[in-house]
Amino acid sequence: MKRVTLRVPSMYADHHVIAIRRTLQKLEGVTEVEASAAFKLLKVSFDPHLATPSTIKEHLVEMGHRFEEEASPQAAVDKGDPAWHTIGPRDTGTNPAEIEMAGEFRLY
Repeated sequence: MKRVTLRVPSMYADHHVIAIRRTLQKLEGVTEVEASAAFKLLKVSFDPHLATPSTIKEHLVEMGHRFEEEASPQAAVDKGDPAWHTIGPRDTGTNPAEIEMAGEFRLY
C-alpha cells in the first residue's frame, strides 16, 4: 500500500468531504480515504498496482477541487511556519449583554 497526502483548500465543508470520499472510494485500488474539512487535508491509501497518485489527482480536478502536493502539518513546523507554533489570544469572557438578557435564573 502507498499513501498520498494532499492539501485541498477548496474542501471547506462536510459536503465536500463526503463527495470526495464517495468519488475516490469508487476508484479501483483505493483502500482508504481520510478527509478533513477543518484541516483541508486528504489522505488516500491505494494499491500502486491498481491506482496512481495522478489518477487520484485527476479525479479531484474533475470534481472542481484544486490541490497542493505536500500537506503534512509537521512539514509546516519544520519549515518554521509561525502559525503552527503560536496560538493567538482568545476572548473567553462572557458578553455583558448576554448576562443581562439571561435574567435572574442565571443566579441559581
